[in-house]
Amino acid sequence: MADDQTANAPANTGGAAAANTRKPFEPPPRRRTRRRVRQRPRIQRANVPLIRPWAVRVVYCVYGLRIASDLPLPGPALADRGAADVTFAMDPSRRSWPDGPRRSETFWYHSEWTDDATGAPGLSIYRSLADGAFRIRYSDGVEFLIDADGRRIIGRARSDASLADVACYLTGPVLGFVLRQRGIVALHASAVEMGGHAFLFVGDARSGKSTTAAILARMGHRVITEDIAALEVDEDTVSVRAGCTEIALRPDTVAVMYGSPEALPRFSDTWDKRRLDLTEAGTLAAGSTTIGGVYMLTNRAGTRDAPYLEPMSSGEAMAELLANVYGNRLFHEELRLRELDVVHRVVGTVPVKVAVTGAEPRLIERFGAMLLADLS
Repeated sequence: MADDQTANAPANTGGAAAANTRKPFEPPPRRRTRRRVRQRPRIQRANVPLIRPWAVRVVYCVYGLRIASDLPLPGPALADRGAADVTFAMDPSRRSWPDGPRRSETFWYHSEWTDDATGAPGLSIYRSLADGAFRIRYSDGVEFLIDADGRRIIGRARSDASLADVACYLTGPVLGFVLRQRGIVALHASAVEMGGHAFLFVGDARSGKSTTAAILARMGHRVITEDIAALEVDEDTVSVRAGCTEIALRPDTVAVMYGSPEALPRFSDTWDKRRLDLTEAGTLAAGSTTIGGVYMLTNRAGTRDAPYLEPMSSGEAMAELLANVYGNRLFHEELRLRELDVVHRVVGTVPVKVAVTGAEPRLIERFGAMLLADLS
């Protein structure tokens, strides 16, 4: 059940971050009450070029942040008018910043994943010596300048880049970076609402987070977020904030669930993952939802007796969740104490289990049925 991207960026050149799927099983025969989610204009993502900025910025809401953008963003839900937490604009000049650090910058981070064509780091981050702003540069030429407070983002891309290339980076890794700048702890996880509570499916790339969310959406359950689960701490509970309105699925997963990899559209001509639109499916959750449980996904192929569940000790759960904090290689010193506190709250209030998927397409339906039985 391999589906997910890395926390920091897509694993192929020209690609972008996460997406979604649905429908391997018929939904349960019960009536469901759906929360109303404001609809966004329909945008065909794959071949849309970067158009001229709109005269009026549109405000979106994702991960609990209000984003004012001068480009149409296909992932987040529209928000009511009001003050924005973050503004995003594309630099119309299309001039490219340098590959390496400028004189006024210092090197800050290189990704371990590399560009398939050049072997260079797929993602590089530089920091301004003057004002503390960050520059995130992808190997395909798409880059973002983020101010030190995480309140303003400027994007640049080559002339042949598509809207999908920019939007997938922005609504995934870039906003994940901004969450960390603003002290918001997020897990590398998908989350699905069942019985009024959020259940998190946590794991690294290819662990099955997106597939699991798609399976449960196909069963009629609402998806809260996929790939980035931004956490919100109240006095007695921890909640997860709603993310984007789409799930990204691997073509082989789509083939098993829908009969053909072409059953769902591609995100982009440069990215092979398929896009499941949760708004169209009627399985999109809104707002924040209190966490009711956590599953640590393990996708070792050939595991005997898979799929199955097993309990975790508190210590094991703490270690695994801390290892899956989104972007946990960034801002370590500033955020570690807060991460420890939030993760401790999660482990102390809800059950955490290991979910062994078996990592084989033939086990997808059995894995979904096992989860549904455990969550009932």
